[in-house]
Amino acid sequence: MTTHSKTLMIAGGGTGGHIYPAIAIAQEYLRSDPSRKVIFVGTEYGLEKTIVPKAGFPLEFISVGGLKGKSLGQTVKNLFRLPLGFVGAWKVITKHNPSAILGVGGYSSGPVVLIGSLRKIPTLIHEANAAPGLTNRILARFASAVAVAFPVALELLKRPGQVTGNPVRSEFFKSTVKPRSARGDGKMRLLIFGGSQGSRILNDTFTGALLFLSRLKDRLDIVHQTGPGEHAKVVDAYRSSAFRDARVVPYLDAMSEELASADLVISRAGAITIGELTALGRAAILVPFALATHNHQEMNARVLEKAGGAVVITEAELTPEKLAGVVSEILSDPLRPSRMGQAARTLATPHAAADIVTMIERLGQK
Repeated sequence: MTTHSKTLMIAGGGTGGHIYPAIAIAQEYLRSDPSRKVIFVGTEYGLEKTIVPKAGFPLEFISVGGLKGKSLGQTVKNLFRLPLGFVGAWKVITKHNPSAILGVGGYSSGPVVLIGSLRKIPTLIHEANAAPGLTNRILARFASAVAVAFPVALELLKRPGQVTGNPVRSEFFKSTVKPRSARGDGKMRLLIFGGSQGSRILNDTFTGALLFLSRLKDRLDIVHQTGPGEHAKVVDAYRSSAFRDARVVPYLDAMSEELASADLVISRAGAITIGELTALGRAAILVPFALATHNHQEMNARVLEKAGGAVVITEAELTPEKLAGVVSEILSDPLRPSRMGQAARTLATPHAAADIVTMIERLGQK
């Protein structure tokens, strides 16, 4: 690649589902050639503001907001901010003169990818979810190339592209941690988590399910991540249950080890979670977030369910009795979690970041 072709600009963010795959791609891009540069572009109110600098990458800000799922007042306000977003995008592109631009979804990716396309800079978008968000649905018409995590996304984007999967941190593929059942004492580990902030509906439903699971108290080793706001309430519920020795924590740091130690996971169905479950090969009960844009979490979850790696319970179906029943059914067959985990692993994409970097390199050579 020429000197001009060594700067990659990555635009997007807002949520971890956009940011973490982008960081994995950035790391792979630099690993291929340390003389390269990566510049991130985001907004001051997205998670990228803290996550990207912690990962060691420079971050530029532009002023832009979302239009989908906003109140009328916020939509009008963000429409008026759009020109500022395009001006900001033009300025950061002029400043860094990137050879290629990658849009990963989120507010900032729209103006940056569109301006890049207008200026004849090679552009690529990556869609992490089975149901593309509004930004990527628009950008697919203008981008030079498209990469997606799930084949169904290409149908919804209505254009050809490459199915790369979602980039997942390497420790999830390299983990040597075995599930709790491998200890041979007859216990299986059940991990419940709802993301860094926790999930109230998962917390309430599972603590309600403890009574129905009490007959499994000698077989279950429970780890429950609550989020900081609900920790005390959930701890109290466990204290009055048959599972007083459960490990109940507000946050889990070493997520690769926690997931690897689990025989069965109860969680939401964000793109990152699906990628991590498939990388480790772990069975799951997935409860998609009902208000996710374009219902993308349920679509993500159904892909894993179809492969045999998960059971999906929608929020509309979710009750303590239902959840306890599914947990009991899966764990009643000691080999079923392992079979589900093997099925999940068939969807793993260990080379996703490298494949996306290859696409970027090819665009730079055209």
